[in-house]
Amino acid sequence: MATSGTVIKDMYDVGLKPRMIRTLLKEDVPDDKIPFDSPSKLSRIISCIQSHKLLSEPSITDNNKQIERWKSSVDDWITRLLSLISNTTSTPDKCWAGVCLLGVTCQECNADRFLRSYAAWFDKMLTHIQSRGDSQFVKVAACASISDLITRLAGFPNVKKEGVSLAGKVIQPVLKLLNEDSSEAVLEGAIHLLCSIIASFPNTLQRHHESVEAAITSRIFSGKFSVNLMKKLAHCLALLPRSKGDEDSWISAMRKVLLLVNGYLTEIFTGLEEETKWDEAVRLLVPPGEVPPPSLWGQKLLEDTSDKERKRSKLCSISMLMLSCCEMLTNSYPVQVSVPVRSLLALIERVLMVDGSLPPTTSSLVILAEQEFICSELPVLHSYALELLTSVIKGIRSQLLPHAAYIVRLVKEYFKRCELPELRIKVYSITKLLLMSMGIGIAIYLAQEVVNSSIHDLNPILDGASLHANAKSEILVQPFHRKRKHGVAGSLEQLHERIGLEVETSKNCPTAISVKIAALGALETLLTVGGGLRSESWRSKADNLLITIATESCKEGWVSDERKTFLPNESTQACSDLQLAALRALLASLLSPSRVRPPHLAPALELFREGRQEIGTKVSEFCAYALLALDVLIHPRALPLADFPSASSFNEVNHRFPENNTYSVAQKHSNPFSSGMQDTGRGLSDSDDDLYKSWLDSSKETEAPAGKNMTEKPSETLRVQQGRKYSLGWFIRCKKSLEK
Repeated sequence: MATSGTVIKDMYDVGLKPRMIRTLLKEDVPDDKIPFDSPSKLSRIISCIQSHKLLSEPSITDNNKQIERWKSSVDDWITRLLSLISNTTSTPDKCWAGVCLLGVTCQECNADRFLRSYAAWFDKMLTHIQSRGDSQFVKVAACASISDLITRLAGFPNVKKEGVSLAGKVIQPVLKLLNEDSSEAVLEGAIHLLCSIIASFPNTLQRHHESVEAAITSRIFSGKFSVNLMKKLAHCLALLPRSKGDEDSWISAMRKVLLLVNGYLTEIFTGLEEETKWDEAVRLLVPPGEVPPPSLWGQKLLEDTSDKERKRSKLCSISMLMLSCCEMLTNSYPVQVSVPVRSLLALIERVLMVDGSLPPTTSSLVILAEQEFICSELPVLHSYALELLTSVIKGIRSQLLPHAAYIVRLVKEYFKRCELPELRIKVYSITKLLLMSMGIGIAIYLAQEVVNSSIHDLNPILDGASLHANAKSEILVQPFHRKRKHGVAGSLEQLHERIGLEVETSKNCPTAISVKIAALGALETLLTVGGGLRSESWRSKADNLLITIATESCKEGWVSDERKTFLPNESTQACSDLQLAALRALLASLLSPSRVRPPHLAPALELFREGRQEIGTKVSEFCAYALLALDVLIHPRALPLADFPSASSFNEVNHRFPENNTYSVAQKHSNPFSSGMQDTGRGLSDSDDDLYKSWLDSSKETEAPAGKNMTEKPSETLRVQQGRKYSLGWFIRCKKSLEK
């Protein structure tokens, strides 16, 4: 039976910490007697240390004995780890475990212990990077643990000088690993350590900048490694200008990348584009009077070659260099720099405008096999070009305004060319980013293209799920007009004609559900940003399309039901995401500023009420939110005073309302955006516009001039004076009643 002094109060008891450490040392952490038979045991040890904060050692508690026990157990812990690392007779797996656990200790121990011991720990781990006899996974663990140590050391400003000194000792061993070792795991560890040094102590690399840059670029140009490692190399290359931290270093690195990419593109796109593209790129990148360098980082800018493997390697290098540009544009930098926006956009356009087709004048220069090879590689190249365009928009922000027209033209042109789902998703994402970053000014020029492209991508839902469209679904699409009655059209052709589905029948192929979701997201953003425009040319198409898509996507039942979904070939999660995207876009359509009452409010409310009945789904949560957001359209919180007639004019306009005036007024103002406007689905009629204009022109004449009798038509004069505070709807109704 345990004594009273060893009883644990609960899992938060401080006395539990040292006991857990000693249990780990006794049962799990290897030594000369305890074998290390399973790497999964290491993850359990690390999880226990991090969850219970076993190495944190608080300096102040109510019980000094507990502090001493905890301190003693952490001392034993570190002694065991250093023994595993230093013992030359230890097996590689035990040494690996000791190095990994020491890296965790650098992160978890308290500040006092770390500052006392970091130098000794660093020396122990550095020997495993420099040693030739250690196994590769021990070197990888040593790189990761030193990275953890340097990262935490950067958080103590008082030891910055010591941190720079320690980081400087790592540069040469890391360069040796980059230049000599061909193992991807070791290279990845070395790159990770190098990035940590640049992020924590960038000045350390200032003297070694050129050698580190050459080592990284040589690995990128080799093209022999996995995509994951190549991306990490590109990330490290983008961080290198921080070692100097001035504007010239950043601009020089960007110019090098752009010149090399354009040079490689000239070789690969021979016969597929105009021959002047290289000259245009050089003219933008090299100042007048200067001669472009013949090579960069040991690579020739222009090289005649027909070797397919060499071209494939250069295409991989182009992709990684463009990714490096993306990192340079989006990562923070110590000083403000001048970005060569025009050169970046020219490079993006150069890549996106090549689709593999042969111009008539150059068709003889490209053989069929080369054309096939280029076409097979273009989707990846286009994807990275779109990523670069996204980074330009994110990184440039306000400086992008002079180039907005160029970007809009490029996006609109590529929308017409692009057909691959992955690329169309990226274009929709770029469109959303443009709308959110530049607002209504860009929406004016992109709106029609977004609507047309969305109709193109969402149309297959109508063709696949609505060929049996009946009168019920037709009524849901029909706008609600108060003064006109329309017959219910039952044919799909009439439905398409009203929505504006201007898509050829040959293009009605199945569209990926992810593309549909992207199209709905773009429409949602467009309506949110630019819905208030005088946009009758596209707004009605978008509104009708969204109510149709939402209705069709939900009419077969919600995805959580056991009933067959509307897209049986898609996964349940994908169908749920599509339903949610359709409902989100529909809500944006209803809430977007408009000059008329939302024509599809009633069927949309019914959809949201049905969706709210589902339990435990994202769709039900959103439908509940949508009903709350739409409540202001159904029950306005405050009715404008302009629509309550004054006592002097009540009798003259009373005949225009039904007997139940209270209900009539409330009904007229169910939408705060449409008070006083004719609900015809097209805003104010032309006669109303002319009437309002004529009223403004004659308002001054209605007021009696000085010295004349003011009592001839008191009610009319009173209305004119009060009308200045009233709404446009009140002006129109009063004027019409007076004319009668």
